[in-house]
Amino acid sequence: IFTQRELNIRQRRWLELLKDYDTNIQYHLGKANVVADALSRKSGMIAGIKPDLISRIKEAQKEDSEIWTIVENLDKQVEFRLDDDNVLW
Repeated sequence: IFTQRELNIRQRRWLELLKDYDTNIQYHLGKANVVADALSRKSGMIAGIKPDLISRIKEAQKEDSEIWTIVENLDKQVEFRLDDDNVLW
């Protein structure tokens, strides 16, 4: 990115963000990067994790009195919303 003649908009934004930090960015080819995050290489595992996490969030929210106070006052709160599955975000 630092040696390219022209940058696209996304690259310009990243460069603008990174210029304020003292960084040393090194690129490693996929084969050479043996320390890569396991989830980034196993996309199938992510699908198995998500439904369990959402169901745990649902169950925890059902038992949380503070959540229900927020839900009851949801029309007054702008930073919260209730999705179609009644999960508070």
